[in-house]
Amino acid sequence: MSQGKDYETILEGLSLHVKLDFPEEHEALKSLARRFSIRTFKEGDTLWELDTASGQLFFILSGAFAEYLVDGRTPHLLRFYSRNRFAYSEDLILYSTRPATFAKCLVEARVASIPAGTLAEYLMNEELGGKLLTSLIELSMTEYRNTTYEMLQTNGIHRINAAIEQFPDILDLIPRKELADYLGISRASLFRSLKQIEHG
Repeated sequence: MSQGKDYETILEGLSLHVKLDFPEEHEALKSLARRFSIRTFKEGDTLWELDTASGQLFFILSGAFAEYLVDGRTPHLLRFYSRNRFAYSEDLILYSTRPATFAKCLVEARVASIPAGTLAEYLMNEELGGKLLTSLIELSMTEYRNTTYEMLQTNGIHRINAAIEQFPDILDLIPRKELADYLGISRASLFRSLKQIEHG
């Protein structure tokens, strides 16, 4: 994919989350899209780590990532990021604190990113900043709400189907133990549910 096409994709992604009312806002958003840099991540690489000091806003052009919340020494799968989705640590971007999570690459990916400092320049922009900040918070809350909704499904099959709908490659990329923990069900229940789905 050409770099120009990448920037168009980033702009489209931003435009989905920020309602633009004036031509000046569109120009500011286009300028923001051009400030992203693009790199390739290999399986196992991290978007951010627990000791990361400065945040970035990421836009996934291809590939997939998983974010883990660390409780003591045990990482728990929290959510997924795949193509055409934004990813960021709320701790780093919104609260300027060290993250309680880390995110790692599940399958080779191309990712666009912009440092928090550069993003802050746009957040201070009178026309665009308020909308951009609001959209980042809403994006974070939507991800949390979707994950919580999945966890509230009482039936293991419903939880798995909801997860597959949100992230179609989940069965190929996540070990069964991690998947069972993520869905809040036992491994035995997961295997039974997967068999039912296979034969259903």
